[in-house]
Amino acid sequence: MIYSNCIVVAVTGGIGCGQTTVCKFLEEMGAKVIQADLVAKREIESNEEIREELRKYFGSRIFYRDGKLNRKMLAKIAFSDEAKTERLNRIVHPRMVEQIISEIEEARESQKYEIILVDAALIYELNLEHMFDAVVVVSSKMSYRLERIKKRDNLSEAEIMSRINKQIPIEDKMQWADFLIENNDDLEALKIKCRKLFHDLKKMVKRKSHSVKTDKQ
Repeated sequence: MIYSNCIVVAVTGGIGCGQTTVCKFLEEMGAKVIQADLVAKREIESNEEIREELRKYFGSRIFYRDGKLNRKMLAKIAFSDEAKTERLNRIVHPRMVEQIISEIEEARESQKYEIILVDAALIYELNLEHMFDAVVVVSSKMSYRLERIKKRDNLSEAEIMSRINKQIPIEDKMQWADFLIENNDDLEALKIKCRKLFHDLKKMVKRKSHSVKTDKQ
């Protein structure tokens, strides 16, 4: 099926809130998902300029002997103080954003998707919200966030809180959101909320298509 009009939506939140799980469910329902973390990883692996800048600032130990990035080592060093975090962001984020824009345009031009999602934790931190037709914020109680991150990343509570505190508070993001999903229950409950969100996004597509038709008349 060909879709001549689509919407581009950011899905964001905070570390451990579950935004990637939300995107996975929405992808199963038919949305196209672009994951910012994977884009950044590919850029680091393939862009020699980025790799050299990272090596100069953070040292050769952030790479394994085979040349692959040691993500845990880079995170440990980069999140140890604010200046290093800012330097990492300045090196990686501009290229990441350029590539995300390129992938959005590629998905749009393919006309295969009504809904294109960008899964990215730092939408508001990087002032990217203006790029999107809507922003979905996924929130969760702090106790659940800590539990998820401990299981996933094997970090101490102090390390987790250090990373959380470097992001805009989730309460602020919730106020700015066009759509809000609270992820405080089991996966089945979350999936039900995602179905409702997908339905609402489909309605946005219809409104946009109607607006385009009206403008052409």
